Amino acid sequence: MRFIMIFLWMILLSAVMPLSADQWKVDIGAGVWNNTVSGAIKSTLNQTIYFKDNLTTNENQQDGYFYVSLSHPIPLLPNARLEYVNLNTTNRDIELGAHTTYLPSGISATSSSVQSSLEMRQYDAILFYNVIDQPAGVTLDLGLDLKYLLTDYHIDSVFSSSDSTIVPLIYAKGRVDIPVMDIGIEADGKFITDGSSTVYDLRFKVDYTMTFIPIVHPGLELGYRVEQFTSKGEESALIGPILSGKTDSDIGFSGFYGGVKVCF
Repeated sequence: MRFIMIFLWMILLSAVMPLSADQWKVDIGAGVWNNTVSGAIKSTLNQTIYFKDNLTTNENQQDGYFYVSLSHPIPLLPNARLEYVNLNTTNRDIELGAHTTYLPSGISATSSSVQSSLEMRQYDAILFYNVIDQPAGVTLDLGLDLKYLLTDYHIDSVFSSSDSTIVPLIYAKGRVDIPVMDIGIEADGKFITDGSSTVYDLRFKVDYTMTFIPIVHPGLELGYRVEQFTSKGEESALIGPILSGKTDSDIGFSGFYGGVKVCF
């Protein structure tokens, strides 16, 4: 059902927003996101073990990101953008409960030696239309993002989960260029909710592009990014379970990022 909605959304965009870029343009960028994690993961396993992983920590993680964007002048055909980021975090603030007699040997309900690890690899495929492109340097893009999410989550010998899901998100990006200074100010966001589950990814950045260099223009970017994954077990029909089992996930990442880019 959700993929039918995706298809209808793209048909609507192509019908009412047939604009595209007036020339070919490629943007490639990569960098490091310095982020902290917040939230909690709660699960009941076979009605024997309950755990709560309090993810909030003051430790910073440095995770790499990459993107490539293609804009073109072909009418009706959407532009495309691909993104990748790999988020990792570890934590020891875990509460174990329920029937403690079923806990693995050597681990108690209050054990401080239990450690969790969470990895979230994200592959985003975005199709978008350039609906506003003013000579003054103001642009607006609207489209759809399909986020392929791979998660690996482990709590020592208590719990292990490796899952994948595809999350469809509405995509919007606004940008203001200041040509005389070669500076751009940009904000973009992805969002979806069905009431019980919500996913969003928000970014704000300032970049500097060396347009005085011919053909290939290198540049620098600095920004702030916030991601949130809220999933109520397997109740959601629109957003697949981020972690398997009877698991409630409330996972957030936020922090500054910086990197390099090239445009041509």
